[in-house]
Formats: sequence, structure tokens, C-alpha cells
Amino acid sequence: MQLDHSQLERYSKYQLILLVDLSVVTWIIFFLAPDLLSLNIQLLILLFTVTLIGIPHGYFDFLVAKYLFSSAPSWLLKFIIAYLVLSLVYLLIWLITPVVGLVTFLLMAMYHFAHEETENIESNNSLLALSVGSVPIIAPIIYHANDVFSLFSILLNEKLSAILLPDLFKYIYVILVLFIIFSYGRKLLLLYLLLFINFIYLPPIASFILYFCFHHSIRHYLYALNDQRLFDKKISLTKYVILFLVLTVAFTIFMLTTISSITSLSLDEMIIKYIFITLACLTLPHLLLNIIYEKKSNKLH
Repeated sequence: MQLDHSQLERYSKYQLILLVDLSVVTWIIFFLAPDLLSLNIQLLILLFTVTLIGIPHGYFDFLVAKYLFSSAPSWLLKFIIAYLVLSLVYLLIWLITPVVGLVTFLLMAMYHFAHEETENIESNNSLLALSVGSVPIIAPIIYHANDVFSLFSILLNEKLSAILLPDLFKYIYVILVLFIIFSYGRKLLLLYLLLFINFIYLPPIASFILYFCFHHSIRHYLYALNDQRLFDKKISLTKYVILFLVLTVAFTIFMLTTISSITSLSLDEMIIKYIFITLACLTLPHLLLNIIYEKKSNKLH
């Protein structure tokens, strides 16, 4: 299955409508029935959505690798080994020095979000990329410092004190980012007004789910399906989706069962560690592969 340009535009509108609708529903629940959005429930939703929507968006890396390396002998085996080695090396770094692992993850995520959000903006402005890439990372930290640093404490296995910034700094950051978007990427303005509202007023786990699963991941699916170098009409999307969903669900069950058997962590702590450390380990090879793909694509153009 492959999407043509008109289909991409239509489905992108549907994706935005879905994001808006889910955001509004989340706001309503959060303000009228906050008990329905307790941390425990948010984490269960996080586990469910990242397993079924977030992690699988990285499986398109197989098609990227096929395009880049299929002419080489045993390319698939070499790709799998390299991908796993990079992920395991990053996991080892995280286990040895969690602070380095976390900071590196946040920087990689910022770069990755920046690149994906601006790849179709004609101005190709570095300041715009830096600004939009910072929003999913910086906004929750400065507006929900206590909640975010509690998550960091679990990830780092040590108690951290939140860094509280003056309200003036928060307002300056938001205004500056929106001004940059207005100046260099105006078509992103309404989207980032919505995202800022989510990141400022909703709990950080809830806003992360909305951004990562229902914006970033679904957008990645759509643009990958529109890329004729990756997808041709002969590929059965249904079989592809079912295969990798089964793999992801099986991996999630295996990891949570393993973590539960070798640690005394609570369910909430297991979910936080599993989701964010797994995403960190997968982000490194995912990011490097897409940088290589982008460089090759630019050379061809």
C-alpha cells in the first residue's frame, strides 16, 4: 500500500482532527473528572498506546535499511545485528551512568522531533527546527517540574529536587517559540498552539501520549507510506502491521514479566522504566539510520 500526495494530505487532516478531538476529550476529563486521569491510569494508557502505536513506528526502519543496504550480501542479518548492538550499547551506558543516558536521550529526542517536524518546511531554518524540537522536552519540564523530576527520579534511581523557574521565563519561552514559528514556519502555528496548551495544562504523561503517539508516530506512518522508495503497491500493509504488532506486544509482555521477576519495582515504576528506557535504546539506531537515509536522499536530489 502506498499513499499518493492527495491521500497524504487527506489522512494528515484526519490525523490532526484526531489529535484535536483526543486533546479536547482529555481536557474535559482532566478538569471535570480528574480521578479518571490518575497517574496509574495515565501509565496504563501510556503502556497501551506506546506498545501499539509508538514503538511500531520504528519498524519502518526495516524498509529504510532495505532501500539503503539491500544490494549488500546478508544485509538483513547485518542490519539486525547492528541495530541490536547499538541499542544494547546504549542500554549499557544507561545502566552504568543513568544521567548520561537520560540527558543523551532528551537531546536525541529533541533533534529527532526537530527534524521530523520541519522536514517539509521550505525555509529549512535551524532556529525553527531547534524551537519546535524543544517543545515536547522543555515545555513539560518548565511547566510541570515536580511531576517530570519525579519521573526522572524513577529513571535514575535517585531522588531529584525539581528545578523551579520563574513564571516570566516560562512566558518568554512560549512567546519566543511561537514568534519563531510564526516567522519561519507559519503553517505549524495552530498545531503548536494546541501542543503548548496540552504541555502547559495537562499532566506530562497525558501530553506525551497525545504528542508522541497521536502526532509524531501517526505522522511518521503517513509520510513513510507516501515514500515510494520505501513502499510499493505490492506490499501488504495489513500483514506488515499484524506481524510487528504481535512482535511488539510479545516483547512488552516478556520485558515486564522479566523486570517483575528480577526486581521489586511497583507496576508504575516498571512501566516508566520500560517505556522510556526502551524508547531511548531504540531512538539511537532509529535516528542514525534516518540520518543516513536523509543524506542519501539529498544526494539523489
